[in-house]
Amino acid sequence: MISKTYATRYALMAAASSVVLLGAGQALAQTAATDAAAPASAQEPSAVEEVIVTGFRASLQSALSAKKNSNLIIESVTAEDMGKFPDQNIAESLQRLPGVQIDRENGQGTRVRIRGLDQNVTVLNNDIFVSGMELFRLGEGKINQTNSLEGIPSELIGGVDVYKSPDASLLEGGLGGIINLKTRNARSLRDDTTIAGDLRGNKAGDTDWNPTGSLVLGHKFSDRFAVLGTLSYDKTEIHTDVLGGENRGGWAFNDRPVVGGGTLDVWSPEYRYATYRDQERKRLGASINLDFALTDSLQLTGDWFHSDLKIKTSEASIKFPFANENATYAAGASVDGNGVLQSGTVTANSAEGTSYLQDSQAKTDNFQVALNWDNGGRVTGSVRAAYSTADYESASANNDVRYTQYTVRNGTAAGLVPNATAPATFTYSYANGDNPKFTPANAAQFTTPSSVFAKSHWVFGEDTQIDNTSIRGDLKFRPEFGESGDLVITAGVRYAERKIDSEFWQLLADYSGKGELNGRSFGQDWTPYGYFQDGAIGFKSCGLPAGTPGRPNCGQTATDDGRFGASPALITPYQTAASNPERFETLTVGGINALFQKRSLMENPVAWLSNLYSSTPFQKFADPIQSFRIKERTTTGYGMVDLGGSDDRYHVNAGVRVVRTELTIDSSGTPTTPWYWGTDSWNGVIGNPDAIKTTREYTDVLPSASAVFDINDSDKVRVSAARVVSRQDLFQLGQGSAFNFTRSSTPGPNLNRFLYTNGSGGNPDLDPYRASQFDIAYERYIGRSGIVSGAFFYKSVDSFIQTDTVPRTVADGSVEGATLGVYTAPVNGDGGSIKGVELAAQYAFENGFGFNANYTFSDSETSKSNDYDDNLPIPGVAKHAFNLQGFYEGHGFEARVSYAWRDKSYQGDFSFGSGTDRHSLGTWERAYGQLDAQVGYQVTPAIKIVLEGINLTEEPTGRYLQWENLPFRYATADRRIVLGARFKLGM
Repeated sequence: MISKTYATRYALMAAASSVVLLGAGQALAQTAATDAAAPASAQEPSAVEEVIVTGFRASLQSALSAKKNSNLIIESVTAEDMGKFPDQNIAESLQRLPGVQIDRENGQGTRVRIRGLDQNVTVLNNDIFVSGMELFRLGEGKINQTNSLEGIPSELIGGVDVYKSPDASLLEGGLGGIINLKTRNARSLRDDTTIAGDLRGNKAGDTDWNPTGSLVLGHKFSDRFAVLGTLSYDKTEIHTDVLGGENRGGWAFNDRPVVGGGTLDVWSPEYRYATYRDQERKRLGASINLDFALTDSLQLTGDWFHSDLKIKTSEASIKFPFANENATYAAGASVDGNGVLQSGTVTANSAEGTSYLQDSQAKTDNFQVALNWDNGGRVTGSVRAAYSTADYESASANNDVRYTQYTVRNGTAAGLVPNATAPATFTYSYANGDNPKFTPANAAQFTTPSSVFAKSHWVFGEDTQIDNTSIRGDLKFRPEFGESGDLVITAGVRYAERKIDSEFWQLLADYSGKGELNGRSFGQDWTPYGYFQDGAIGFKSCGLPAGTPGRPNCGQTATDDGRFGASPALITPYQTAASNPERFETLTVGGINALFQKRSLMENPVAWLSNLYSSTPFQKFADPIQSFRIKERTTTGYGMVDLGGSDDRYHVNAGVRVVRTELTIDSSGTPTTPWYWGTDSWNGVIGNPDAIKTTREYTDVLPSASAVFDINDSDKVRVSAARVVSRQDLFQLGQGSAFNFTRSSTPGPNLNRFLYTNGSGGNPDLDPYRASQFDIAYERYIGRSGIVSGAFFYKSVDSFIQTDTVPRTVADGSVEGATLGVYTAPVNGDGGSIKGVELAAQYAFENGFGFNANYTFSDSETSKSNDYDDNLPIPGVAKHAFNLQGFYEGHGFEARVSYAWRDKSYQGDFSFGSGTDRHSLGTWERAYGQLDAQVGYQVTPAIKIVLEGINLTEEPTGRYLQWENLPFRYATADRRIVLGARFKLGM
């Protein structure tokens, strides 16, 4: 539980510290190897501060020996040998490194944060790479997600380097750092033929056992030519119980009505969502490495990296109104001094449930070819070309069911109420850190078939295509005049082109065959299409003057044009759980038994909606406001020098990288006089967007310098300084203005009309993130198997991209024609800083036991403020984080237990309100700790049995709004068990 006491947390820490009794099949140990910044006298690049997921004594000793000759600040993860892959994806392989934390979603590691920052760049063999999940939308609320690494199987990767401080030869783009995925090298195989892999089963909570497996095949045809291929497949299922509501911006605070009269100032969500979520993932990965020594001095390598990830997410939610549907509070509600509701009873006009299914797929292919020339002379060089392509597609289906009164029409008769249960009353209670509890006064209304009406239906999706191309050349020169100091001069050039085409679409129904008119023919801004298939929505042409040819007999009153009242039926048929029981399923959501649209029927969203309304044709329409295209060209040159060889007690590197960026953004805006493919702005997509083309050019000069000094045989000091840059968020750069609308239930002229609540958009004029950073580190080596180290880092960021919230009036369905709400957009704000300390220690004892521990302190500050706080931290930066691991290996047995913990972190502001009653509150991710363990036994030299447990304490994740007792998001997490065998054969 998030509400664990510190005593409990420290108990877990102590348990993790003492796990020298349990050990690790793949514990984190420090080793080294990098292709960058080699000592001048070396024929191959020197190793650099690497952390290998092994935990075996020999590997640790080798790693520490290599680390003493390194010259960059870097962390790494490498599999001990082929066929041994402990984590669900690459993000999880990095989570135990010093200074590295990860975000989580649905039981998986997703985005990597280096020293708290997520503005990082991921590369493959130090060049371009795409994962397919650079940008996508998640959930019914279409929450933007970026730069997730969840689609990358660990099985395909030979190692991962995390550069915290770059040199001039490394690809730019990381504010926090650079994540370099490394493929395996075929000619490094120890045997002529290698066959390795694993076959396991995995299970989370009450889900079924699912298969996980990988196969590695390698063959050395000769000392000059070898081929290595990897194939992996895994299927996982997970169930989570979720609290949501951040996707609805119609929150309120002032003057909430109280039953019997009076008002109450209390933070009131538009809706709280109690959600029952199931997710199924299927991932297929493949890679091939070709390694060919054409001559003694010329080497040709080629790599192909493929990943295909399919994710099916299905949800059932109950919506509880707090600031909508005429919600009123009962007298006696418990509200603290901050206006946060602790417990109380709320009555609203409606109770609704939502079924949601998203079917998504991310497919990626990354190709690389490199030619390296080294004849042992003074000049060496290389040429590399790379091409990466990714396609992310998703389709989402939604259905709302109503458990209370809902007025629709039957033919020309108005006022048909298919379910007569009203109103909805529920009691809310909350214990800090837990999932809130909702208790309905009338639980039967959720399961009485005649009271469950299939209210509204809609489908949307997206298709994002990413293509990257690059070519680079590098030369290394060892001049004669610099032999005494082992001087090496390196220079290179690179050209790259990146294209992003992101299309968001909605499925619209054509009502012209049902008698709906085309408003464009009558000087209106609407057409006979509709997005929401809802029985409450009547003919838009009811708003035309009486006597208009073809206008239906709408029977409107003085305060109602008839569209939401007396209009003839437009969106039919109507269905309830009594009339169509095969459409519905019973689930327990938030402790409440309720009937929902059966999610398994929604697995093909377009076919599902078309079958429900078979007499209505449907068509996909791209939403130009949420769709965009970005083209980026970069031309880069760099030069650097290295001074100091393996026999010297120092090594110095200094260089500069110059990057010229040409950026073209094609986006859309709302024109002064818009019209819509749809009956309303909220019920379709804009038909005449203003095409906006933004062309920009800018140049970044990125100097860097680093040095390492040997104080004596066991002590080292490292220093570095660099100028770094990170690209803008793609959603923030490309999106136009998007608006959210909510149906009003307030008595008056706007009753049952859709009103603007809030909106957001992008900004094509955003500048990238730029920062100057400094590091100093001290290391003491203890024998061949131990080290203690400490590092201080400081980063000064020129400008953070922050979100501004301003009032905005948007056209909607109200009688007034427009409503005032809030609108948010990103801007380049003031800068900030982050400084901190990293401490690490590890040792492998002679008896097979060992440990690894690290701690990171990060203190950040910006000029950003909200209604309650000034000088807020950098979003995502946790002040404290630590990792503890213990391991044992001996007599064929190996074991590991590890605990990773990070502190709470500020995530940005949430703004809402209208007019003068506007609010901006901070959102904070709660502290999180995860306990994992592994045991293995070597049955034969070729076969090992393994058992792994992930998140053994079933730690949930959560987020709160300003105060810890005002929950914003919550998700349970099941324990995952993995059982199987690994094998390796060499011939």
